[in-house]
Order: sequence, then structure tokens, then C-alpha cells
Amino acid sequence: MELRHLRYFVAVAEELNFTHAAARLRVAQPALSRQMKNLEEELQMPLFDRGRTGVQLTRAGRVFYQRARSILALATEAANEARSAAGTMTGSLVLGFPSGLHLSYLAPVITAFKRIHPQVQFDYFHGLPAEQLKALRAGRLDLAFLYLPAPLDGLEHQVIWRMPFKIVLPQHHPLSRRPALELGDLRSEDFVFCTRESRPEFYDEFFRLCANAGFRPRVVKEVGGYPTNMLGLISVGLGVSVLPHFENIERISGIVWRTLSKPRLWWDWALVWRRQGASRVVEQFVATAEKHFPVSPEPSRAEF
Repeated sequence: MELRHLRYFVAVAEELNFTHAAARLRVAQPALSRQMKNLEEELQMPLFDRGRTGVQLTRAGRVFYQRARSILALATEAANEARSAAGTMTGSLVLGFPSGLHLSYLAPVITAFKRIHPQVQFDYFHGLPAEQLKALRAGRLDLAFLYLPAPLDGLEHQVIWRMPFKIVLPQHHPLSRRPALELGDLRSEDFVFCTRESRPEFYDEFFRLCANAGFRPRVVKEVGGYPTNMLGLISVGLGVSVLPHFENIERISGIVWRTLSKPRLWWDWALVWRRQGASRVVEQFVATAEKHFPVSPEPSRAEF
């Protein structure tokens, strides 16, 4: 048994399709099928159920898959450590991101990492947090960049970016003359807000905070997708909102950002990776990000 047999097996186990696995490995499908048959004969057990409805892992195949991935990860780590010691780290990194805006914040880290490790190849995966986590757990993604909270069972994470929430107002709104506002100051305002489906944790938390401030927000328009989708509606006077403060969109015409003094809210962004089998490339990228984004201690939340 050779490492290539394990690589071939892992590809088929993850794709559950010989044609797709062969394309991923850039080998001919008949050759891949033959290699998997040889591996099963060597192990003296079937690893796949090949039925009319497709390919599935047997019980033995599921156990072998976990071990095979661990062995490949160890082999990659050993090679990268040797190359790193020689100053020539190689490998690849598939990095997940939710939008081009968020990826732009990582651009200095990517540039710095490539300068130190020019032979590491990058690929990118665009997806919402749930999509990134699914790809991460399936091994199609090495590192996810997403906001917390998120279901991170079995995963490691490092917060690298702490973004405060601020109040967003139409430019000529009467409250825009004040540099800072409390949430209770918005009790009589119309709100433009996210849908619960797009941000369930924050949606519920925000309504709880408004209740603590003595009111229920009057939402006149809900908008899905990213928070920045609401800014155009605010700019034409439809309502106000409380949003994470992206510095590079502060100058959008027709809106102003004001400090939310009570309660203090923030949005943590983290790099997330698999706890088992993390490659040296992933570890080095996280270390580089930590140097570029020294995160301040978590602020204490003000109480109403």
C-alpha cells in the first residue's frame, strides 16, 4: 500500500463518484477503479458498496477513511516541516470567505504569507458560514473565515478581527447631530433590519436587547443577505439600523454612522480549521493573521 492509494481512496470516499474523483485527481477513471479494486484486495475487505444508486462507503470503508485522512495529513505535515526547516514550505491552502469585502480584509495577510512562503498555492471558496463549515468538515476547504457564533464542534478557531456595531442613520436624520446614541434613543424609529433567516443569532439577540431597553423595534423592511444590503434603503430615508461597522464603506453617500454607547455590541470574525490533521500551512497562515490583527480583549457588555 502506497500513499497514492490513500489519496485515491480519500478522493473517492469524499466524492462518492468515481468520475468526479478521477477528475479531481486528474487520472483516468478506469485506472482509478482498478487501483481501488487492488486496494480492497490487499485489505481483503470491500471499502465501497457499488450499487445502482451510486457509490457508498461500507462500515469498514468509513473507518479506513478516517485513518487514511490522518495518515495523509501527517505525511503532508512532515514534508512541510522539512521544507519549512529548509525555508521552502510548499503545499496548498483553500481559503473560504463570505464576500469579496471580507476577503479584502485578509488581503494583507495573504500578501505577507505569500512573501514568506511563495511556493504555497492558494485557492478560494466563496460561501456563507454554513456552506463554509460544511466544506471544511468535508475536507474541501482548509480554512474558513466567518463570523461567530457558529457551530464549531470538532473545530479550532482563532478570532482575528473584532468589529463594533454602530447605529446607521440617513444623513439628515435629527439624531445624526449626536456623536453617540443609546439603543433606547431609537424607540420611536422605523428600522431596516436583516431577516431572521439570514442572521438568526443576532436577530434574536437584538430583539432581546431592545426589550431590555423598553421597546420593540418597528421593522418596516427586512433584507436578506449581507448587512451592507440595507445601506441603500437607509440612505433614501426608509429607516435606521444597527450594523457592524465596516470602515471602508463609511463614506457611502446618504448615510452616517454613530457610536452605539449602550449596550456595546461587536462582531467577532475568526479563522476556523479542522482540529485533527491541521497542516503546517494552515498553522503558519493563522500565525501570520494573528500578527497582522492583534485583537483587543473582549469588551464588557453594558447592562440596561
